[in-house]
Amino acid sequence: MLNKIISSLFGELKVKTFYLFIILCCFTTLNTIFAVQNDIKVVKEKITFTTGDGFNISAIIGKPETIDDDLPAVILIHQGGSDKSEWNNFFDQLVKQNYIVLAYDIRGHGESDKVSNVYALFNDSNQAPHDLFAAVEYLNDYDNVASDRFAIVGASIGANLACVGISKMDIKTAVVISGKTSAIENLNGVKELHLKSIFYIAADGDQNGKRIKWAKELYERTEPPRKIETVVNSSAHGVRILKDKPQVKNEIIKWLNDTL
Repeated sequence: MLNKIISSLFGELKVKTFYLFIILCCFTTLNTIFAVQNDIKVVKEKITFTTGDGFNISAIIGKPETIDDDLPAVILIHQGGSDKSEWNNFFDQLVKQNYIVLAYDIRGHGESDKVSNVYALFNDSNQAPHDLFAAVEYLNDYDNVASDRFAIVGASIGANLACVGISKMDIKTAVVISGKTSAIENLNGVKELHLKSIFYIAADGDQNGKRIKWAKELYERTEPPRKIETVVNSSAHGVRILKDKPQVKNEIIKWLNDTL
């Protein structure tokens, strides 16, 4: 039908030329979009902020070199036993989406102050949540941050803290990679959670399927908008999912663009 309409308007010989023109227009538009994104220069700064209970937290903050208006902020929280550098391959991608991005070392990790028992951090509501609260406070005072448009992307303990942030603070959206229900409740201090606008991601083989089971539990407790993605044929945990299945990064970016 479309061919007949085009033929009647332009003549049979011009049909192929018409389609070629459309394809070239689409290709040019896509190239323009990617060129704009790639032209964004990322400016980074190493910073330290102090929590309410006196811990010095090491972080990296990044932003586009040119900012025309206040921008949303994305906080990246690493998994246990790691540090902020695990986000290096994703950090710049997010800044180039016109976000101000902050990645920090949880206390007891990386360059942040040490603790006597790292393992206690994973379930203690009086420790690691204070690092997140301080990160949000720092961003609230940072130039060109839209304070009503904060997101958290976290892996493992970082994912659990993202849920605590949504439950306790005015965080607009979150991405939870390999979260754990009981640890979230422990870090929150109470089992009652106030969850909304969360994208859950877990691999079907992680901990013999427990991580996707917990993701489904949390999804059912979350108010819309909400999303869940099972990474199939994988036992990857936390940020390892992003390395094994790079397309998941695009899903995260799309979620942030849609909800933030």
